[in-house]
Amino acid sequence: MKKVILTLVAVFAFGFANAQDLKSKKGENYLPETGDWAISFNADGIFEYVGNSFNGNTNNDAPSVDYIRNNAFVGKKFISEKNAYRVVANLGFGSTTVTNPNGASTDEVKSNGFDLAFGLGKEWRKGKTRLQGFYGADALITASSDKNEITTTDATTGTFISSVENKSGLALGLGVQGFIGAEYFIFPKFAIGAQYTYRVGFDVQGKSETTAQVGTAPSTTIEGGKASSFGIGNVGIASMNLTLHF
Repeated sequence: MKKVILTLVAVFAFGFANAQDLKSKKGENYLPETGDWAISFNADGIFEYVGNSFNGNTNNDAPSVDYIRNNAFVGKKFISEKNAYRVVANLGFGSTTVTNPNGASTDEVKSNGFDLAFGLGKEWRKGKTRLQGFYGADALITASSDKNEITTTDATTGTFISSVENKSGLALGLGVQGFIGAEYFIFPKFAIGAQYTYRVGFDVQGKSETTAQVGTAPSTTIEGGKASSFGIGNVGIASMNLTLHF
C-alpha cells in the first residue's frame, strides 16, 4: 500500500501545475457536469504494478482482481456538478485447488467462496480545480460464504484415506459505509483518486458445518453455532480508484 500511495502522490504533484485548466485544448470539460454518468472501480493492483516497475524488481506480478468487497464497482449519476447518487455493486467468486505431497500421502485442498454487496448512497464534492475532494455515505446489504475441503489419498495408489470439509455458513449484513477521498482529473472526464471507508453495521453468521470421513467408515458432521454482531467492520480500508465519466 505504501508504494501505491507514493505513486498517487507523484501523479497529483505532476498535475498541480495545470490545476486551473478546466478545459482541454479541444474545449472538453475536465470535471463532471449535471446529468453525467460515471463508473468507478478499484485500481490498487494497477498502481502497485506501475510502482513496482520503477523499483528495479524484475519479478513483478501483473495486476489482478480479487473478489474482496473493497474491489466493488461504483456507478454514479450526477444531479449537479457537486452532487451524485451512487450505486455500489460487487459480485465476486473465488475458487482454488492445491495439491500438496506429504510423504506417503497427498493432500488436495479445495477452497471456494463468494462475496456479494449492493448499496445505494449519495456523494458530495468540493473543489474548483481538477483536484476534487468528495465524501458521503452508502447503505449496504452484504452476503458471503466459503468452503474448504482437504482430501488425503495414498501417494502411490491414489486410494482414499480421509477428508475434512469445513463450511462457514451464510453471512448476511446490513450497514452504513461512510467514505471520504480525493481525485485528480488527468484527462477530460477521467480521474484517478484515493478514498478511505468506514463501515458500521449489523452482521449475522449462519451455522457452520464440519464433515469428516476416514477410510470406508460413515462420515460424521458437526454443526457450529450461529452468531450475530453489531459494530464496526471493514474499518480503515484505503483504496485507489479509476473513474470514467460520460
